[in-house]
This record gives sequence, C-alpha cells and structure tokens, in this order.
Amino acid sequence: MQGEWAGEMVGPDVWETCRELIPAGSVFAFLAEHREVLFPPGMFADMYPSSNGRPSLPPQALAATVVLQSLHGLSDFETVQELRCDLQWKAACGLGLYDTAFDPSLLTYFRRRLRHSADPMRIFTKVKEVVAATGVLKGRQQRALDSTVLDDAVATQDTVTPRSSPPSAG
Repeated sequence: MQGEWAGEMVGPDVWETCRELIPAGSVFAFLAEHREVLFPPGMFADMYPSSNGRPSLPPQALAATVVLQSLHGLSDFETVQELRCDLQWKAACGLGLYDTAFDPSLLTYFRRRLRHSADPMRIFTKVKEVVAATGVLKGRQQRALDSTVLDDAVATQDTVTPRSSPPSAG
C-alpha cells in the first residue's frame, strides 16, 4: 500500500541550493530536472493498489535511485550510502540536504513490487531514455577478462616455493 507522502525534505532542496555544483548535462542534473516527468506518480499506481498505507517515500525517488544504482553497478547498501552522502545523488532523487535516505531493504521491496507489477520493465525503459538523453555511458566500454591465466599463475605460485639458498647437505 502506498499512502500519500506528507513529509517534507529535511533541510534545503539540494537541487535548488547546490545546482551549480552538479555538472550540467550529467545524469544527476538530468534526473533532478526531469524526475517528475520521467516517473509521474501514476506510473506506479498498479504497484500500490490501495491508498490506505502509511506515508511512504515517493516512488519517483525510488525509481531515480534504481536508475543511478543500475548505471553505477552498486549494491543496495552502497546505493543508500551514496544517497546519504553525495549531493548529486540527493539532487537527482529529490532529497533534502539533511535527508538520511532510507533503509537499503526498501530497494528490495520496491524491486519486488516492480517485478510483480503489470509492467516490470518500466524502469529499464526509462534507464534507456536517460542514457540516450544524457550520453552517460558514451565512450565507456566493458571488457571481459578471462581470469584463467591469473588463476593458473596463483596456483603455480602456491605450489612452487622458491628458496633463497640451496638446502644444506648434512
């Protein structure tokens, strides 16, 4: 259940007060400027069928968080740490300067609701739009490294112990 969020930001709005610190054209600036358009409240209505729930974090903030988490390849814990400490993350997700974010388990619950919803790919569709609009991944390449050679070298080093001097005959 999703109740209406009646809370206010803790501290000043990061985007309004620290905008000049966030690189223009970055994914953070893009989300800060377009979060409400990318993730309108009605987009998540099927995930929260009743309005009787307790006040919750707006799903737009969670959706923006999941987008950043996907782009940066972070765990839930690491994601929440970024959200607690990084002004860019706070601005992108609509948090106030002193907001301490939320428990990492909330991301698990949000993704579970998303997975069981009518359109589980809606966030990934938006991620593609954000990437296309910001070019955030432009020039990045992923390289696969076959670690067989490294594993073999470690195994060999473990089995062959070099000696500094020959054994004494005796």
